[in-house]
Amino acid sequence: MLDKILIPGIPVEARVGCTAEERREPQVIEIDLALRCNVQEAAEADRIEAAINYVAVREETERVAASRPFRLIETIAVEIANRLLAAFPAEEVQVRVRKPSALAQFDVPWAGVEVVRSRRA
Repeated sequence: MLDKILIPGIPVEARVGCTAEERREPQVIEIDLALRCNVQEAAEADRIEAAINYVAVREETERVAASRPFRLIETIAVEIANRLLAAFPAEEVQVRVRKPSALAQFDVPWAGVEVVRSRRA
């Protein structure tokens, strides 16, 4: 049975958008993460060294988002999921990317995408 580590609402700066103008300046997007793993060993040891470090997960997420310009938030989500699976002992990673400015002119609070990547896939 796998447990779930949740890290919601990470604000990150990314240059993302379909047009070059939209990608010119960084904009704030929000990332929600869920990492499925077994936390039993960390719980028994009660030591950060035995656990997935939330700060390191956040830093890796920020690093991916800032790494280059992106046309699509889908690309950001997939790259973050793949990087987190490579860097941390999670069996599955769920990444939601929310772009608040995407539909602002229509009074929609955000548009987003959610991807799930697993070691089994």
